[in-house]
Amino acid sequence: MIRYTNLPDNKDKIFGGAYSVHDWETCKFRDYIIQEYVYKPHDPDLIKEEFISTYREWMASTHNLIGIEKFSAACFTQGTTESFAQFYIRYKTHKRLRLKKGEYFYHQMMQRMWYNRPDGHYLGSFCWLDEDEIRPGDLLLISVPFSDTGAVPPDLEDILNSCDEHKVPVMIDLAYINLTVDQEINLEHPCIEYVVSSLSKVFPVENHRIGIRLQRKMFEDQIYVINEKGYNYINLLSAFLGTAMMKKFSADYIYNKYKEPQTILCDRHDLEPSPCVYFGIDTQNKFPEYNRGNDTNRLCFSRIWDGRSDEL
Repeated sequence: MIRYTNLPDNKDKIFGGAYSVHDWETCKFRDYIIQEYVYKPHDPDLIKEEFISTYREWMASTHNLIGIEKFSAACFTQGTTESFAQFYIRYKTHKRLRLKKGEYFYHQMMQRMWYNRPDGHYLGSFCWLDEDEIRPGDLLLISVPFSDTGAVPPDLEDILNSCDEHKVPVMIDLAYINLTVDQEINLEHPCIEYVVSSLSKVFPVENHRIGIRLQRKMFEDQIYVINEKGYNYINLLSAFLGTAMMKKFSADYIYNKYKEPQTILCDRHDLEPSPCVYFGIDTQNKFPEYNRGNDTNRLCFSRIWDGRSDEL
């Protein structure tokens, strides 16, 4: 089978991947809410609207997300993946895709499959962010906090200023935002077309596909059509579940509960604690098998904490 990403296949390794912690309290409550949904009458419009309003408030409650209130158009999505697909479809013309090295595997697959194909059949060209400056005709997706480090990229403002100058469409992926606290992110930049996030990394709901997409004003695509009031061709169970999880557990619940275990594991293995509580960052190259293309290596602790993996 062809692999369309050069990222290491570490999903079966102790510190591999990036998974939600199957915390016993969140798992127990998840299962209770699913049963409640089955036997409870519900209004589809109310479920969706409550999900969106709850997510907006919950996601930003432990951070300073400057300008988030201006993204007034919102949709329920199947995790972040559905939003990614529609972003690529919208800008499917011959643009140059820009990614940071170590970015989420989905985008690295996209660049190899459609933007950097050796047979020449591609949607556009590709260049890593650190290999050339931002130029007109580029297209940018970036995870904030960044997938490889769990930290807000230190050059994020410079990147977004350049995207503003050259009118480069940007999608900001906040999937890791609620594994951290006290982050400041400036979303005022006009280049930012979409802000997306999901609950898959915070709670044990990865198979329920619970996400949100925000825009300043509506661009009618397939996601907006299925989110229309009175239609709601969305996963109502997942929206109901996501709302209940956020109301039950604060946005810093996972961070606060696992910050001390993160520190213990980092001290034990000579790692730097990431701002994202699941990760330890190897700056000494003791664990090169977890390298994602940069100078450090990312180790994930969540499956050790919930017993799915045994520690070294």
